[in-house]
Amino acid sequence: MNQLIRKRSTLLVILTTLIVTCIYFITSVTTAHAAETVKVGISARSKSYNYHDDNGKLTGFEIEVLEEVDQRLDDYSFTYDTTEFASLFAGLDAGKFDVIANNIGEKDERREKYLFSLYPYVITHNVIITNSEDGKTVTLADLAGKTMGIVAGSAQAVFMEKYNEENPDQAVVLQYVDADAATIISDVHSGRYDATIYSTTYVKDVEDTYGITLTESPIADEDAIQPPGAYLLYRKDEKSLALRNAIDGVLADMREDGTLKTISEKYFSEDQTVLDEAIIAKNDALNQSNNTTDRVVIVGTSGQTKPMDYFDDNNQLTGFEIDVLSEIEKRVEGISFKYETAEFASLFAGLDSEKFDVLANNLGESGDRREKYLFSLYPYVVTHNVLITASDNPDQTDDLTFDDMAGKSFGVVPASPQSQFLEAWNEENPDKAVDIQYLDSDPSQIIRDVHSGRFDATIYATTYLHDVEQTFGIELKASPIADEDAIRPPGSYFIYRQNDVELRDQMDKALAEMREDGTLAEISQKYLGQDDTVLSPELIAKNDAIEAERKGADKETSSTDGKIFAPEMIPGIIKQIIPRLPITIFMTLVSAMIGLILGFLIAIVKIRKIPVLSQFFSVFVSFMRGTPQLVQLFLAFYGFPLIVQWFNQRLSLNWDSNAIPALVYVFIAFGLNEAAYNSETFRAAILSVNTSEIEAARSIGLTNRQTMMRIILPSALIVAIPNLGNSIISLLKGTSLAFTVTVIDIMGRARIIAGSNLRFFEAYISVALIYWVFCIVIERFVKWVEKRLNVDQAESTDDGRLDVDQTQV
Repeated sequence: MNQLIRKRSTLLVILTTLIVTCIYFITSVTTAHAAETVKVGISARSKSYNYHDDNGKLTGFEIEVLEEVDQRLDDYSFTYDTTEFASLFAGLDAGKFDVIANNIGEKDERREKYLFSLYPYVITHNVIITNSEDGKTVTLADLAGKTMGIVAGSAQAVFMEKYNEENPDQAVVLQYVDADAATIISDVHSGRYDATIYSTTYVKDVEDTYGITLTESPIADEDAIQPPGAYLLYRKDEKSLALRNAIDGVLADMREDGTLKTISEKYFSEDQTVLDEAIIAKNDALNQSNNTTDRVVIVGTSGQTKPMDYFDDNNQLTGFEIDVLSEIEKRVEGISFKYETAEFASLFAGLDSEKFDVLANNLGESGDRREKYLFSLYPYVVTHNVLITASDNPDQTDDLTFDDMAGKSFGVVPASPQSQFLEAWNEENPDKAVDIQYLDSDPSQIIRDVHSGRFDATIYATTYLHDVEQTFGIELKASPIADEDAIRPPGSYFIYRQNDVELRDQMDKALAEMREDGTLAEISQKYLGQDDTVLSPELIAKNDAIEAERKGADKETSSTDGKIFAPEMIPGIIKQIIPRLPITIFMTLVSAMIGLILGFLIAIVKIRKIPVLSQFFSVFVSFMRGTPQLVQLFLAFYGFPLIVQWFNQRLSLNWDSNAIPALVYVFIAFGLNEAAYNSETFRAAILSVNTSEIEAARSIGLTNRQTMMRIILPSALIVAIPNLGNSIISLLKGTSLAFTVTVIDIMGRARIIAGSNLRFFEAYISVALIYWVFCIVIERFVKWVEKRLNVDQAESTDDGRLDVDQTQV
């Protein structure tokens, strides 16, 4: 019997093994041949190209073309994501889309930045569309002073903006609208706009759909809008090139077998997919450069450093550094740039972790940076740091010094050269120390905060100062800094990892050519209003010496130099962080108390359904739970002073909002956030109390207050404590955001340390350990309270039952 059982067991094990092996094999084969998902970005508002039909189904010429491509490509599977037209390119840049299709034509800057399909899949022409009753064609000159409906960021909008700039006496009034082509063209017919510009395919569809007639006028310089033809656009990288080539192959087959023609006739009533020899020759020449695979170089930047790098009104990354890099990309074969944004303090950590290949953010040199990273040979721009203060006294012409600023507040970004300079100043001059206020913000905001009086001063390069003054029409005082080199020697560099010498040398060569032929000076004039790219002989000699030293003998290194991870530094970093722990605990405790008290009151109001207040608090809770804590913190920090100013204007008051400590804004934001969450915790806990217990309490004569204090709250707290404990833990971790509004807590101290020694990972590990330990302490405390409440409740219940029995007896 036992032998039979053993045989059956052995057989079962063998069968199980075979089944698992087969499943694994089948799964592996299936996975190996699984189609790769291709995310297509469209607006779904470009009838007849892509739109939703009456049943809500995505359809249109481009959709049917891509569905046919999808059927013929086994290795790819297409999905469609919709967004507004102006966001399609940003989505492609960010990797949200793999390809965008939205009747997109070519422009020089698009050709430079993106990979186009080999040939256009449809050929259409842009025309001026008017509601001229006599059918008379018009020119742009005839539209002087007339209104034109147009989509912001479109090729037509860019064309008309340039036309108005070049022809101010014949300017057309541009009315920007976020609507589909059919709506804008219909609005021309209804008279809302005098004209618009669209391709003929859109006009025919609107005329057929609505039974109207419009006038189409040819545009003499149509190519200035975009040459005829719509393309699929991809990122410039190896993976996208493979996808482009696969789709192009299918499109060629569809053109050959007549499928493309059939789809065109279905939507446009004629074949608009025929390619003439000129278009074929032009695109063959343009696409020759894409036969080789470029190295995609990831550029790390903050995107918040106007005019060096920033996002314009169309959400396109631009600025002095972006234009310089775009020019370098044209001149260096085999590389293409992709931009990733991060806050300033995270840029070097991103370079260390290889998230970025090069940093471009108006970065200067410091001893630590030079030791750890590779710099471009020479700076691409040379600017000077100045002491910036409000010009309250126009008669004061004397320059200020740091001796004059003792006790004054300075707004600076953590880990920046300016913050490190001020930290060293305070350490060396304790009797003349300044009040350093750290915050994560762009230079424009900090400089404006000096003008508004939130800070007494800041330190920034003259380029930022001039840009802010021109943009906002304000005036500030700039005082030269005697020991400017202690902040950072004049000059901004591209920064690389030490082993990326080849990339550095390629970009340096292009920069040298741009300096020689005047391109660098032109870009400087465009963004900075002057040529700040000239290198002095002293600057050249200094950088040549640094480069010679780099190539020369080995330098003395410390025990942590060259290490990817130096765990021996963690204890020392923790020791430096611990002094800021009381601030973190204080923020947590005060915010928690506000959240508990206000949360309980909100819960009572909502349970009792007090008119007006109940509805108000419902909206409040929804808002606080539906928006990020960081946004709420910024609203408090930047919005509350505006409220104070409004009261000052309305009531003739003289309250100084700048005198309010930043901690107050933290308490407001975090306290209200906690109150929103705690109110729901309290409400659920109170409603969970057994109604029979409440009725029993009232039956023995307890008042409502006594019932609440002796029966409801003790029972509710047992239910609420675990959630309240989790809420406090979340609050503790959430206080790490306080550093963004100048409060230096343990997270802020860790970031300052990391900015100083460039050991970001070690600093973040250190602060993570501190948070972890205190979260464990809170967990243990909550469990103790929960256990204690359970014991007290049990004892109270037992006593209560005894009293009832005695009463009955």
